Amino acid sequence: MNEIKIFDVIIIGAGPAGSTATIALRNSGLKVALLEKELFPRDKICGDAVSSVVKRILRQIDPELEKQLDQFEEKVYIEKAKLYSPKFESLEIAFSKKGHCIKRIVFDNWLFNIACQNKNAEIFQQIKVSTVTSNQEYAEVKLEDGRILRAKVILGCDGAHSIVAKQLANFKVDRKHYSGAVRQYYKNVKGLEGNALEVYFLKGYLPGYFWIFPLNNNEANVGFGMLSDTIAKQKIDIKKSMSDIINHIPEVAERFKDAIPLEETKGFGLPLGSKKYHISGERFMLCGDAASLIDPFSGEGIETAMESGKFAAEQILKCIEANDFSSSKLKAYDERVYKKMWSNFNNHYILQRILGKRVWLINWLISFGNIPFIKKRIPKYFY
Repeated sequence: MNEIKIFDVIIIGAGPAGSTATIALRNSGLKVALLEKELFPRDKICGDAVSSVVKRILRQIDPELEKQLDQFEEKVYIEKAKLYSPKFESLEIAFSKKGHCIKRIVFDNWLFNIACQNKNAEIFQQIKVSTVTSNQEYAEVKLEDGRILRAKVILGCDGAHSIVAKQLANFKVDRKHYSGAVRQYYKNVKGLEGNALEVYFLKGYLPGYFWIFPLNNNEANVGFGMLSDTIAKQKIDIKKSMSDIINHIPEVAERFKDAIPLEETKGFGLPLGSKKYHISGERFMLCGDAASLIDPFSGEGIETAMESGKFAAEQILKCIEANDFSSSKLKAYDERVYKKMWSNFNNHYILQRILGKRVWLINWLISFGNIPFIKKRIPKYFY
């Protein structure tokens, strides 16, 4: 019989959600198992935008963490966004608080290394989970190599294809609340502003958008995303769509004529926060992408992943004190997450639905936004 290893908390996935939860538990004295299927540093296909909210989350855990991010060299400061209409009129929005763009292979590794400083955490890398189960007595994880881990609670921080979400919460992909996207790193994109996110709403490529986000070393994160429901119904090849945008739309092609691709185009899925789910149950909670907490309009998911990881860690401490990890006790986690995030998600989902493929409406809104009286009143925040 395989030996059973006992922990207080098992965290599956060491991305921003899992690492943040591990960091938030570092002074709790709880024995934590942090499981990661890959080996850090590892890439995560993403837009690489790290909002100013991330600094607030780090500051709430430990002010020193915010200082460490400020001192982090491999980043650029983001001060504004430039939105382009289908007729290529732009609307510039200044952010009241600076964010960053940092490659996920760099940012996630930085956060993971901080998580590894939790002296009560045992780190498992290149580990594949076979099954997860929970009952009134314990939560259990069986690894593909035969080992068994048990704990009081499991945190599912294992991304868009979460095994915890599938096996414990019975999640299934809903294409109406899911997006597909592609990313490719470039160097020497012409006219790249080092402090601005560029978002393009292009005729023939809606509902969705093309982006150019600046990185250090004159590099850029370039991508294109669209609702999965549209991709499936219209049989759209989004890799080809991005190639067509870069090579055949004159205003974009001019920017890329001397640009150098640094990788092949890579695809990823985005489980959107436009639909409420049960993100906890008997001895488990879901965080980040596993809980479908990605902004339906901007596609931002790092800040929500980290905040949900922090919330989950704080809920664990309450459950430890009450010696209660039942679904009714953990429901407070769902309520806290959606109280904080749902209004923003829902408003952005409505905006997404209203805009849809309405080229005229996007053109009008960006023109309207450039009226000086209106522009002064546009909310200035980092998405």
